[in-house]
Amino acid sequence: EPTAALGVKEGNMVLELIRRVRDKGLPVVLISHNMPHVFEIADRIHVARLGKRGAVLNPKKISMSDTVAVMTGALPPEQLPAECLA
Repeated sequence: EPTAALGVKEGNMVLELIRRVRDKGLPVVLISHNMPHVFEIADRIHVARLGKRGAVLNPKKISMSDTVAVMTGALPPEQLPAECLA
């Protein structure tokens, strides 16, 4: 949770730093429950569920609500269109 204890200004600074690193082609692993930040920054979302990788999602092709549904088990990844999977 890189921005959890920060104010809006400081959180935006951290997100900008993450963007710069990502834009240089370096991998960034972001662990967060802040879905708007995840969707703003991520190229792929790895969903962990019950100790296993449940799905790898493309944030540009899936809604935030469907992503949360996969995370909670309400929507099995097999029911997603192929383009939603990364």
